[in-house]
Amino acid sequence: MRVVLDTNVFISGILKDSIVKEILISDSFDFFMPEYALEEVSKYEKELIEKAGISEGNFNLIKQLLLENIEIVPEEIIKPYLEKAIKIMETVDIKDSPFLACAFAINASGIWSFDKDFLNQDEVRVFSVKEMIEYIY
Repeated sequence: MRVVLDTNVFISGILKDSIVKEILISDSFDFFMPEYALEEVSKYEKELIEKAGISEGNFNLIKQLLLENIEIVPEEIIKPYLEKAIKIMETVDIKDSPFLACAFAINASGIWSFDKDFLNQDEVRVFSVKEMIEYIY
């Protein structure tokens, strides 16, 4: 199953030892993220490291481990779908448009996010942690 990851799920996988991290490193899904997600992570990296109480080295090590199981979708691939995504998300949260555009571009089964804003659109399915667990087991 092809699933687009929202940044909040990826960050959770980096910061916490949890079922989220287990799912992210499993081979049960094909995970994708737009390049934009990596920009978001980089923008807040210092704050995230401080919040997690881990070293920069450990942060980067975990990030790289997770990225081994995630395909980064270049901006030029999602660009043709961005206008449609912006129209859908403009009244919800326009910053989430790249994730919706990514889902369109790769013909994803859905988006895995903790952000309830995605539930205010009906173009792409939004998966919860519970649904991701149920799919595996």
